[in-house]
Amino acid sequence: MPKKITTMQVKTEEKSPMGALNVLLYAIPIVYIIGVSGYMLWHRAWVSPDQFFAFAIFATLLLGRIRQFVLDWIPMLLLLFGYEYLRGIVPILSLRPHIFPMIYADQFLFGSIPTIQLQASLFTQSVNRWYDYVAVLLYISHFVIPMIVAFLFWLFDRKHFKHFTAAFLVLSYLAFATYVVFPAMPPWMASDMGYLPPLSKIMDQVLGSFSHPISVPSIYRFFGANLVAAVPSLHAAYPWLIFLYVYKKFRKLAVFTLPYVLGVWFSVVYLGEHYVVDVIIGVLYASAAFIVIAYFEKRQRKYELRKAYLENILNRLTIKN
Repeated sequence: MPKKITTMQVKTEEKSPMGALNVLLYAIPIVYIIGVSGYMLWHRAWVSPDQFFAFAIFATLLLGRIRQFVLDWIPMLLLLFGYEYLRGIVPILSLRPHIFPMIYADQFLFGSIPTIQLQASLFTQSVNRWYDYVAVLLYISHFVIPMIVAFLFWLFDRKHFKHFTAAFLVLSYLAFATYVVFPAMPPWMASDMGYLPPLSKIMDQVLGSFSHPISVPSIYRFFGANLVAAVPSLHAAYPWLIFLYVYKKFRKLAVFTLPYVLGVWFSVVYLGEHYVVDVIIGVLYASAAFIVIAYFEKRQRKYELRKAYLENILNRLTIKN
């Protein structure tokens, strides 16, 4: 007599973990991506989205998903190229950069400038401490960490990947619009121009102890830099957006992203790249982008439910006839 399979057994089989081979197939690309990114960062090559795309293609070879990867990622990359190009011409289009609003805001919140206090308490000239290395690594991984997270989302849930990248792009273009109407000088530049007491070039000192630099081709080399793009801080905004989407997908596991998020926030202030108020505004921008995409996602779900309901009715009528 054939063995009866219960509903519970079916559900258990559906939820069973991937086999050892599948785990290996997914683990190898992930380890490869992280390894290449770490190597490039250690050799002072700030991983840009196009560079990430180039070496991520090889990771998808093993999975047999190259075509899907290209189709899913190219639109995002093109829009990011557009953002970077526009950001580079902001200094030509924009007004004189703002200097004092951020200084006054930090003084109002803390009674002093946190960057100055942190460097006075923690930094020593000609001595690189472990947290100096951590701060610099977190800072220069500005693009690569969001790209790695996007890649992981893409591997396991393409719909979540699309929502995350949509929010990422909305956030970036919202920031660009702000850079045009409110160019803002970062603390290190304000210090160089005499508006703040002298600040230490922690990044220059630490990067000097990294391995010899390597040159990796990138389209980003043709884009100009915008040095007065302090408000909002995208260095602070991107990690918060990552936290929100990890929380949305995995709930409690999102707590493991908090050291990264808080570490980046501390680093950008400690290094003199941003004021605390820049960080706060960046978090607000990321939250706004998350809410906007969640709103459209909800509308899309309602549309799909209505469509499925109508198709079901039509199918029933067709069967009856």
